[in-house]
Amino acid sequence: MEEKSIMKKGFILFFLLLIVFLTSGVGGAFITPDRLNWYKTLPLSSLTPPDMWFSIVWSGLYLLMAISAFLVWDKASPRFFVLQLITNGLWPFLFFYMHSPIGALVDILFMLVFLFLCIKTFYKVSKTAAYLLLPTFAWALFALYLNAHIVYYQLLA
Repeated sequence: MEEKSIMKKGFILFFLLLIVFLTSGVGGAFITPDRLNWYKTLPLSSLTPPDMWFSIVWSGLYLLMAISAFLVWDKASPRFFVLQLITNGLWPFLFFYMHSPIGALVDILFMLVFLFLCIKTFYKVSKTAAYLLLPTFAWALFALYLNAHIVYYQLLA
């Protein structure tokens, strides 16, 4: 009986990893070399990290998201987790594909709201699950700053 439970938990973790990394892959598909060239023409903040950092950081954050969701599987509503994941995956489409830093900025604001609500929901079930989402919240705040910097300086130009 215990072996069946371990297999079920393994499947759930695999499923969550698949979902979060599919979201990452779909979002990443909109970041093509020509779109990166466009990005480099934008008024970037001096705090903007090198391009490769984004994929490294987001990979770690997606892993933490999956583990967080796994810890509360069947114990907490997935609504806000799914909504933050959708807004997370939507950002590259809006920013890179649609060339809409303003749309992407609005998306980040929604992402932060959904992340906050997700953290609050998860905290009621597992403090660890909630804490695992804090790096994503912090990075999204940093992304908000970077995105807002671009919008601000585009509007002034």
